[in-house]
Amino acid sequence: MPLSTTHAVFIRETLTGILFCLLIYGVVFAFPLLGVFVLLLLPLPVLFYRLKIGRNSGLLIAGVSFFILVLMAKGVALDTLYFGLLLATGMVLGECLEQHMSIQKTMGLASLIAAGVVFAALMVYTISQERTISTLMTDYMNQSLSIARQLSPEIGMDPDMTQKLISSMMIVMPGMFMISFMTTVWLNILIIRKILKLKGITIKSIEHLNLYKAPDMLVWVFIGCAMALMIPSDPVKIFGINCLIVLMLVYFFQGIAVVSFFFQQKNTPMALKGFCYFLIAVQVYVLILVIGLGFFDNWIDFRKLSASRK
Repeated sequence: MPLSTTHAVFIRETLTGILFCLLIYGVVFAFPLLGVFVLLLLPLPVLFYRLKIGRNSGLLIAGVSFFILVLMAKGVALDTLYFGLLLATGMVLGECLEQHMSIQKTMGLASLIAAGVVFAALMVYTISQERTISTLMTDYMNQSLSIARQLSPEIGMDPDMTQKLISSMMIVMPGMFMISFMTTVWLNILIIRKILKLKGITIKSIEHLNLYKAPDMLVWVFIGCAMALMIPSDPVKIFGINCLIVLMLVYFFQGIAVVSFFFQQKNTPMALKGFCYFLIAVQVYVLILVIGLGFFDNWIDFRKLSASRK
């Protein structure tokens, strides 16, 4: 009798996780503008039920949800593969959190696996389509711009301007993809931490994120990438630009950790914290200030100074 009850709970919880994934699909397909934000939560059902029920449940939720997505899309495309990557990310995060890996190792491992999977998938996809990656990505961006014009007819752009925009996006696309993926991972870690805390579960490796500090060696990597921009070689410049984009996000995370630390130390009211975070999100100058705060925290160590003064 207890065995059948356990099986019933396993089936019920797994089906619930699959339904949550299908709900996210529905929002993404029915409301594209809202779906851009809702899609960030796709790893969450897999992550939550992976931690709650176990590895088998997480694998079933990710596998069945991806299979249903392929049926809905009537094939495999770049968007479908990205959805599958997000589902797999939920499993990776679940494994890392269960092993109590640090936030740096969790983010790094998830990002490296994602980069490897995307590169391999693009290679296989381009070979099967008998097209180059450049042609494939150019067509994809043209299609995205076409959809954007349909959603917002007031968007007007002549062909020359469109090609210049596509050429610029091709240069920074790897870096933009990585910061989008890393932001998704960070967001899901923040949400799962809140959910677990509500259930009375604490994972020490993600408990004090406002003490996060990037490795010191990344400062020299940042300086090296900045110097690479002065080298008269396009591949080197492209590599340096994309690395700088990713490193700016890393120091943004550190800057946000510093801001959060001071909010906690000063017992800042929730309304004021919400306003400050909103300002960071919408004002590019404030965003750059937070990135600089994270970068110079490696030398000044603002949080240590605050603790000593207190």
